[in-house]
Amino acid sequence: MNKKLGILGGMGPLATVEFMLKIISQTPAHNDQEHIPMVVSSVPQIPDRTAFIMGHGEDPYPELKHSFDQLEQSGAECIVIPCNTAHYWYPQLSATSHVHTISIIDSVVQETQIRKHKTVGLLATTATMKAKMYQQKLSQYDIDVIETNDMQQQAVMQGIYEVKAGNIEKGKALMLPVFKDMLSQGAEAVILGCTEIPVALAEQNLQSPHHCLDSLEILAKYCVEWSYETEPAAIAS
Repeated sequence: MNKKLGILGGMGPLATVEFMLKIISQTPAHNDQEHIPMVVSSVPQIPDRTAFIMGHGEDPYPELKHSFDQLEQSGAECIVIPCNTAHYWYPQLSATSHVHTISIIDSVVQETQIRKHKTVGLLATTATMKAKMYQQKLSQYDIDVIETNDMQQQAVMQGIYEVKAGNIEKGKALMLPVFKDMLSQGAEAVILGCTEIPVALAEQNLQSPHHCLDSLEILAKYCVEWSYETEPAAIAS
């Protein structure tokens, strides 16, 4: 207990705060002293991850690396990134890390296996979809992925940016029909694979958690387990 968790956040700020709330809510603490100490680097000015992966915009890696190093220097014993798209750079960051790291992508894939899903839907940024970060790992376990069509993906991206702008209800209105369509296509659950999506679809996650693979909630779960020294080795780097 009381191992210090480092959070490389700010992508976006609301998702970072929501992630911290999920950690606190899942921690079996009875008083202040039993909660997990966290040090947070929330830098919203990190360049847009999707823009760069899609072929335009500034490379965010230098800023990600700078924040990562600052967290190490602050005494973090484990560093996590509550941003799915930023995991495009996770192999580089974790390869040079001097501390433990936990991947949000690997955590969700692990949870999908635990739940014994064979078909899942995927809601994520266009960059995450293009980079195939989830699809490649899920295919290793013969898990089929239902992806968005072009029109649906446009709605998802618009919804993500609405949440980043604080317009949560607008974000929900754009993404909820896509979520429901994936279930109607046969998805046993839908990966909420961008950390703004669980914010917009919080009601759906509460009402039917078996249909949601909330990447924020799952990463928070494994962070708590790491703190209590029961984090599965499969998701550690």
